[in-house]
Amino acid sequence: MLKRGDLVVERLTGRRAIVIHLTGEEELTCRFADGRLEDRFTCELESPSSLVERVLALVAAPFASRPRDTPAAVRERVRPLIVRQPNAS
Repeated sequence: MLKRGDLVVERLTGRRAIVIHLTGEEELTCRFADGRLEDRFTCELESPSSLVERVLALVAAPFASRPRDTPAAVRERVRPLIVRQPNAS
């Protein structure tokens, strides 16, 4: 259960905030780094990860994700053919 003063991370954006006021079991007011206060549901927030968890995630990331397809090489731009009429000057 969250309490006043806890640091949280917004799941959608990854922005950190501090819990200012609990308005119920599912809703709370957070202050973000830019100074604004916003109401959030607890399902939108999570506890910030520890330093050890972040380092392990960075180390494991190359092994956990599948290799991405490399985009096709950029081809030379094809210019349209200009056709001139024989009697045009």
